[in-house]
Amino acid sequence: MTDPLLDELAGPDPICRRGEGFADQITADDGTITGRAVPYGHTVELRPGLFEVFARGAFKNATKDPGRVKIAYEHGQVIGHMVGLEERDDGLWFTGRISDNPAIPEAARARAMIDEGLADEMSVGFRTVKGGTHAETTDHGTRYMHTRAQLLEVSVVPWGAYGREATLAR
Repeated sequence: MTDPLLDELAGPDPICRRGEGFADQITADDGTITGRAVPYGHTVELRPGLFEVFARGAFKNATKDPGRVKIAYEHGQVIGHMVGLEERDDGLWFTGRISDNPAIPEAARARAMIDEGLADEMSVGFRTVKGGTHAETTDHGTRYMHTRAQLLEVSVVPWGAYGREATLAR
């Protein structure tokens, strides 16, 4: 049986993917990046009439074991892992490390794109959890408030759904 809420938010893929600003900083020597993965309290229009917002604490469980959260390049190949995740008033902040292993060419590509300023926004891949998402319908459409979700990955992307609100720290 499918979940209509998940179908509406994710489409055919059960993993929801959303963008934010940029990864604030990359340390080229070891591939460490920091930034805000997702802003809290910031409503974004995913498509006409469909809005979404994350509440503070939505990814609290991920902060307990950040290494389980991966870094991906454009929601594709896994290129690294999180070293730390921190809940702040303005969003979920991260520190992660992009691999320098030559067997992972997407990691080298992501590093180059970040260094050139071509990929500086972030996007999150998550799953909704039972009781963690609430819908509100108005004349303007439907707004989903995520109070809890399972964070799977943070992706480095050229354009994220949250734009400059989720970016690498510079």
